[in-house]
Amino acid sequence: MHFCSFKFFAPFIVAGLTACSGINDSWEVKGGGYLKYSINGGEEITQELERNDVEIPYIRNNHHYLFIKVPIERSERKDQMNIMVNEPKLGKNAIVTSYTWLQLQATPKAILVGNNNYATIDQKDDTKWTATFNLQFKDCRQGVCIDSLPPITFKGRLQYWIAEDDR
Repeated sequence: MHFCSFKFFAPFIVAGLTACSGINDSWEVKGGGYLKYSINGGEEITQELERNDVEIPYIRNNHHYLFIKVPIERSERKDQMNIMVNEPKLGKNAIVTSYTWLQLQATPKAILVGNNNYATIDQKDDTKWTATFNLQFKDCRQGVCIDSLPPITFKGRLQYWIAEDDR
């Protein structure tokens, strides 16, 4: 039996190529990530973020802000949101109130309330950004925003990898 024949090695070659297919589809290569969040301490929701859902300062733009957007079309729960941090730095950052809002399950857009809304950025470099968000929004889950209801507490964790092409 001749072990150097193509028939002997073909299954190994195919298996090796199959195992490596998709290796360039990771967030670390193509960009993107996720935002894990909870509403009022409830179940954790994971929203995948595509490369264009997050604007990192000066990566493919001339902006000085971090901007995260979750489009309603890609949310299983029909949540939609925008979160903006101006001139982000490591540590605690203020949120840009006029650009930050939340829409839960296709209800009206809820705006930020209170003075304790912030993002804590713990990594920001040319490959990865991570941050924790603590936000409070007006409660609009009844189809209208009701000032007398306690605010909705949003706690989230961002993990975002910058695409290799953008480094």
